[in-house]
Amino acid sequence: MSADEITLTLPGDDAFHGVAHLVLGGLASRNDLTVETLEDLTLALDAVLERYGERSDEVTVLSRIDEDQAVIEIGPFPLGEAKSDLEREAGDALDTRRILLAVCDGVEVFERDGGDWVRLTKRVERATEAA
Repeated sequence: MSADEITLTLPGDDAFHGVAHLVLGGLASRNDLTVETLEDLTLALDAVLERYGERSDEVTVLSRIDEDQAVIEIGPFPLGEAKSDLEREAGDALDTRRILLAVCDGVEVFERDGGDWVRLTKRVERATEAA
């Protein structure tokens, strides 16, 4: 099975987050992911977009699903903001970092195009495997 990948660039305004949901949902459906996997990916996408999305005029969401994992890359955000937030321990606070670590297998912040990007990875479970 080859990887399916979609790149979407949208305004940072939260009114456009629903478009990212539709694209992710379509990709998940095409790859027969379970509802639980889609819910986790959507929650992670929302957590990042709600925390950092409006800090940029445009946000790019790259969604890729391959044989055994889903990868979502979101950015660019102002350099250093996401990195300092997501690498800092927050104790018992329910912050973006804690949410992402609960629903994703991997959370990474890296620099590209002069800004912070967030890469989320999750092992995928397909509906055909769960049945």
